[in-house]
Amino acid sequence: MSICLAAACVSRTPSPSREFSGFLDDYSLLRPGGPGDATLVYRDPGAPWTSYDKVLFEAVTVWRSGRHSLDAVPEADLQRLAAGLERAVRRRLGEGFVVVDEPADGTMRIRLAITAARASDPVLDVLRATSGGTSAPDGDVLSAETRTFIASAQIEGDIRDAQTDRLLAAGVDRRRPDAPRFETWADVEHAFDRWAARTCARLETRAGAVH
Repeated sequence: MSICLAAACVSRTPSPSREFSGFLDDYSLLRPGGPGDATLVYRDPGAPWTSYDKVLFEAVTVWRSGRHSLDAVPEADLQRLAAGLERAVRRRLGEGFVVVDEPADGTMRIRLAITAARASDPVLDVLRATSGGTSAPDGDVLSAETRTFIASAQIEGDIRDAQTDRLLAAGVDRRRPDAPRFETWADVEHAFDRWAARTCARLETRAGAVH
């Protein structure tokens, strides 16, 4: 897999919020999540969850503020982060849903991003994971720059009807302040696996998916 620059130096209209990247359309919908939920969540109370049995999963993106804000983080590390999250979620989604490449009846579209950006910044770097990806050996130690990026990053995502674009759910998830620091790539990959399992299990429950 390679990471290509999807939207370098994206101009943004200043916003009063300095917490979020601008990846989601409307952060005002979000509310604190309950036990086992993402940090902040929105769910359409009238969403017809049980009508969905297919998922169109878009490539994971990485967002960070500033013209050269990603320069300090090795490109290979950004590649591993995006690929690792995408691989974990895609694998887990396949246990409960049919993963498709085109919109159709009964299809949800899922977008995810790893973000450490603020929409209020005048410039954003947005990188898009294309395809494939490699995993690192269990003992491979994270660089200091990558640990710093991970510590400040969060996962943002939304789920929409793939045909009508109706927003079904959205969320922002952050690591707990007291969570142990990641030291190796094995730590990151295990965390992605746990996050994917928890998130997809909630989605399967709402959609009535059967393994």
